[in-house]
Amino acid sequence: MRKEIINILLFWLSYFIFITIVNRLYSFSYWPLYVGGLFGLLMPNLDHLLHVFVFKPQELTSQRVSQLVQNKQYKEAIILLYDTKNERKDLIFHTVQFQIIFSILTFWVVSSSGNLFARGLVLSYYLCFVIFNLKKFVNKELILDNEDSTRIYFAAMVLALFIFGFLV
Repeated sequence: MRKEIINILLFWLSYFIFITIVNRLYSFSYWPLYVGGLFGLLMPNLDHLLHVFVFKPQELTSQRVSQLVQNKQYKEAIILLYDTKNERKDLIFHTVQFQIIFSILTFWVVSSSGNLFARGLVLSYYLCFVIFNLKKFVNKELILDNEDSTRIYFAAMVLALFIFGFLV
């Protein structure tokens, strides 16, 4: 768990340093962008929480997590959620359809919103999608029906990530 958190933070730090250098965001007044980015790192976990507490509360893991939360054992609940994350296959926010819709939303927020917190939030959340798909791509797990489509989809996501970074 610690290794994965460090990897995500390194990707995040590298990407936000890239954004800072490219867009010359050297003033302290850009701090909401980075705070929004840190909050965006937490957003993919909402999918797991929704799965456990809303969509599938009858599953054994969901019941165990609910019991731990009721007993105020939050750390144990987080560890259990992390340990069982591969069991949850039907996560809404991790589907290709949602990622495409979120790509459009990210473009809209980054290109038209003046709110730096919102820009950082959506950019960081989109970065988490790219990292998620990178893991699947490296492990040769197909996101789409065939390998060529998956490569094109992943390349388009990475390209969009850099374009969004230029738009900040």
